[in-house]
Amino acid sequence: MHAGRKDPAPLVVRTRALNVSFGSHHVLRDIDLEVERGRVVGLVGESGSGKSTLAKALVGMLRIDSGQLEVVGEDVARPRRAQRHALYRRVQYVPQDPYSSLNPRRTVGQTLAEAFDPRRGSVRSHAAQIARVLAEVQLDPELAGRYPHEFSGGQRQRIAIARALAIGPELIVADEITSALDVSVQAGVVRLLAELREKGADHSMLFITHNLAVAQEVCDDIVVMRHGRIVETGPVDSVFAAPAEEYTRTLLDSIPGAKGFALS
Repeated sequence: MHAGRKDPAPLVVRTRALNVSFGSHHVLRDIDLEVERGRVVGLVGESGSGKSTLAKALVGMLRIDSGQLEVVGEDVARPRRAQRHALYRRVQYVPQDPYSSLNPRRTVGQTLAEAFDPRRGSVRSHAAQIARVLAEVQLDPELAGRYPHEFSGGQRQRIAIARALAIGPELIVADEITSALDVSVQAGVVRLLAELREKGADHSMLFITHNLAVAQEVCDDIVVMRHGRIVETGPVDSVFAAPAEEYTRTLLDSIPGAKGFALS
């Protein structure tokens, strides 16, 4: 499912020498990252390598100490209020635990209506759009009236993906979205992502995972992080076939099934 490597596409996200710290502890150091339009970039590494911190920095959830962050050519490293609103529409975040991010007092339809229009969104006025986006993630539009607790973990993750897709963002940042799911459910979500890729050539994603087997199936490019730094990048097939860094080789060797993830 990997897109062929042609001439470079326009950049959706670009960082240069990006640094983030918590107090005196430096979490991200000199991060140079590029995500081209239409590509899925896998961000991999051990727990504590800085993957989720980078994800949250890209969507404006964490303050950047220094460096550049450009989204579709606009510098948003220190966004003003108007830029924050534009960033919300351009970059959407899908968390590891969708249940914690879904309001238990709002139906799925109400949650999606709010995504379409945060101020005045209603299920009635956005009924067609809600039905469309639920169908895109292979959920019955008739389920729009149900609450989050009435769904399985895999279904809730599809709802979170639907919410991210709702406003047509430039980039979706998916933060370990399969790690909390059973293997069979995980495969279904991976299959869904594959099908979404086939339908939308301009769809871009930063896919964060510690599971290189999943990354191999989902991603076009791989970015390997260690101790808050990027240590290797490249097309997924090239990195898997001949990793340049010993750390990457260790990751590949240590994860069962890293040479292939069954979607069936």
